[in-house]
Amino acid sequence: MPPKFKFKREEIIESALNLVREKGWKNLSTRTLAEKLGSSARPIYSFFKSMDELEEELVKKSVDLLYDFMVVHRTGDPWIDHGIGYVIFAREEKHLFRGSNNEKNIKHFKAYGDKIWNACTASLSQYLPFKGLSEDQIYKIQLTRWLLCHGLAFQVSNPPPKVWDDDNIVLVIQNGSIAIIEGLKKQFASDG
Repeated sequence: MPPKFKFKREEIIESALNLVREKGWKNLSTRTLAEKLGSSARPIYSFFKSMDELEEELVKKSVDLLYDFMVVHRTGDPWIDHGIGYVIFAREEKHLFRGSNNEKNIKHFKAYGDKIWNACTASLSQYLPFKGLSEDQIYKIQLTRWLLCHGLAFQVSNPPPKVWDDDNIVLVIQNGSIAIIEGLKKQFASDG
């Protein structure tokens, strides 16, 4: 009869997530997680073939949390709110954000992040500023704005003290988003 463990798979994932939130991704190991659980490594490896498999689960959890930040109503403009939420997530959950985007985990972040992209795109199907634009044009606008948000997210995840409060984030995302959409619409019109 296989041994019974006092932990469930989800409890191990939550403990690992909390460990990363507190101490950063680089401090996640079988040993540190076992210490946090007050256990040996055996329960970890009974549920996960490797730490890579556990880390993929952590990226998935991080992306779920990111989505929760992105769909919070802040300004009344859902597209702007998506961007603000992305950046605020990076500020509030800097270890999760940076670790999910590191060299090792970026492939998982991209795969699960595509689900967010699709959900956010679908939620904007009736978005007035996108009216009359082709899917390709909307994609170009969204991609350009994502680059703004992603760059700002990295900046706020490791900022000088007290630089990136909510007001500054909102201002940059609003102004940048407006500049991107208006600038690209002009370019699309001149391209014919």
